[in-house]
Amino acid sequence: MTTLLDEPVHHRAESSGNRLRATTAAIRLSFTWFGTRKTLTPQQKAQAADTFGAEGEFLSAGKKLIDTKHPDFKAVTSVRGRIVSYWRGISLPYPEPGIRLIRQDDVGPVNMHLTTLKADLQEAVDHLDRHFASLKSAARERLGSLYNPADYPESLKGLFDVTWDFPSVEPPGYLQRLSPELYEQECRRVTAQFDEAVQLAEQAFLQELSQLVSHLSERLSGTEDGKPKVFGTRSLRT
Repeated sequence: MTTLLDEPVHHRAESSGNRLRATTAAIRLSFTWFGTRKTLTPQQKAQAADTFGAEGEFLSAGKKLIDTKHPDFKAVTSVRGRIVSYWRGISLPYPEPGIRLIRQDDVGPVNMHLTTLKADLQEAVDHLDRHFASLKSAARERLGSLYNPADYPESLKGLFDVTWDFPSVEPPGYLQRLSPELYEQECRRVTAQFDEAVQLAEQAFLQELSQLVSHLSERLSGTEDGKPKVFGTRSLRT
């Protein structure tokens, strides 16, 4: 009896791709995010160019609309970081940009957890919105003549959001009826993508393992952060 390890390499990759295709679902994450920087108008750019004795068309300049170091703004970006980390942590890479793969059995729990994180994001945005007036006032003082009230919305609500969906990565069934040849072509393309997804997953696992081994080696050698580490020390009292 043969095992998976006894199969030729290309057969193993193909069967792994088929298993991945049969047991996973695609998930796509999208963000709506208020832009905190704005390009200067041609007139402002020309004024800035005159300051430095440069030509306006060779100068790229922008302005920062609000203080992104404000604690409430950092809280909003922190939730976004948590969402992305969770999404990447429970999924495998897929060749198409913005799409990753999760286990089909995890679709319900993942959807529920993302819904909770979405609520956390909206709560953080609500806190930020309550300080939006003071943020605009501070920006008016910092930007001087570059400040333009038209750059700012009345409220930040709805300008920060996260959505997700579960797109189909399979060839559409109607294509088989309209053009069997094109349908077969699409089937081969999808098969190749899942085979590539297996390779991407293996590379990600190897990279993560390498980082863990490197980190463990640094700790055991006592040279992490350039400082000696002491293990297993404790005081004994009699």
